[in-house]
Amino acid sequence: MSIKILDQSLITAPPDILDRLPVSIIIVAQDKFVYANPAAMLLMQAKKPADLLGHSINEFLHPLDQQRVLARVRRAERDQFTNPVSEYRIYTCQRELLVVGMMSTTYTINGTVGLLGAFMDMTERSALENRLRESEEHFQRMMNTMQDVFYRTDAAGITRYVCPAVKHVLGYEASEIIGKSAAEFYPNPADREHLKQTILAQGFVRDFPGQMRRKDGNIIDISISSTIILDEEGKYAGVEGIWRDITERRNLERELEHRAATDELTGISNRRTVLEQLNHAHKRFLRLHQSLIVFILDLDFFKRINDQFGHVAGDHLLKLFIMTVQQQIREIDLLGRLGGEEFVVILDDTPQDKATQIGQRILQVVRATAFDLGMDEPVHISVSIGATCALTTDHSLTTLLEHADKALYTAKEQGRDQLCWYCP
Repeated sequence: MSIKILDQSLITAPPDILDRLPVSIIIVAQDKFVYANPAAMLLMQAKKPADLLGHSINEFLHPLDQQRVLARVRRAERDQFTNPVSEYRIYTCQRELLVVGMMSTTYTINGTVGLLGAFMDMTERSALENRLRESEEHFQRMMNTMQDVFYRTDAAGITRYVCPAVKHVLGYEASEIIGKSAAEFYPNPADREHLKQTILAQGFVRDFPGQMRRKDGNIIDISISSTIILDEEGKYAGVEGIWRDITERRNLERELEHRAATDELTGISNRRTVLEQLNHAHKRFLRLHQSLIVFILDLDFFKRINDQFGHVAGDHLLKLFIMTVQQQIREIDLLGRLGGEEFVVILDDTPQDKATQIGQRILQVVRATAFDLGMDEPVHISVSIGATCALTTDHSLTTLLEHADKALYTAKEQGRDQLCWYCP
């Protein structure tokens, strides 16, 4: 159904053609609507032609856009000109505010120069653009203020985005990283591949440990929480997520781990740690049937040192003693403090004759060393060693340590400063 035209004689194009167009069409002459096709009537919420035709366009223009629209009308009236698409705010007949995109051109009506306009409702798109713009602004504010590093890589591992926080963490500007392979910033590129394969396997990682190299060459510890990116076909398209610098935390953890595992006085493994090490060695022995030797060392008459020179001197002597013993054992051997002046040495995969040589060397060097405790004269000490070799019948560490302890008792009973074996 065609829309009534204010003055049929003004329209030179067949009305049915304009009526059938799916886009909204209006004709303006002398700043008034003289024609509107059905699509325009619907968009303008006009219930009848009189709601729109014959009315000034100013009634429907937002005040802030009136001057722009009228300027285009005047230009079209002055010159044969087609105005490019532009967005305006208009009111419908029901006073609903819309955003429309309009393109217009000069239109002569029986010698009267007017304007033919085609327009579409852009309200939803405009609102979406505003939301997207606000979302983008919010995203950028968040990226500019966050301390963790947000990143995104493509399927080839090339960094496509990294937030400005990377400058404070790695020392690089974001522009120095974008476009480069993420693996370039890992001390061990295989770590990056391991991260990728883990994400591919489970779709994400949480607090995944790793390391990266700063611009100054220093290595930092990081924690990564990332998720997989899939394309429209469900194929792997990359990774995005957040990583944070946890170097201080890891250093603290390492320090705490070291303190928990180390004897505070001597710096060697404490009782709990050395017994754990012995337990692992014993399990290997039961599984592989390789030789396992255990020494228990006890300083002879150490109480006399404390009584004569004081506990500070005694502690210093223990440190010097441990330094001396460490120089006589191999790097593969394990040394720990059981408590007081009693220590244990674990000789894994060592024949008994070789273990005897190591034990005798310890005895001789300790006996021959003059330990300087800051007194007038250096102090000479000796040590007794109880040794045992593990048997397949030794199903517990308790049995193994009891055998070594019996050997130590024998060494002391026989005059100290010697190595005794207990191998039942």
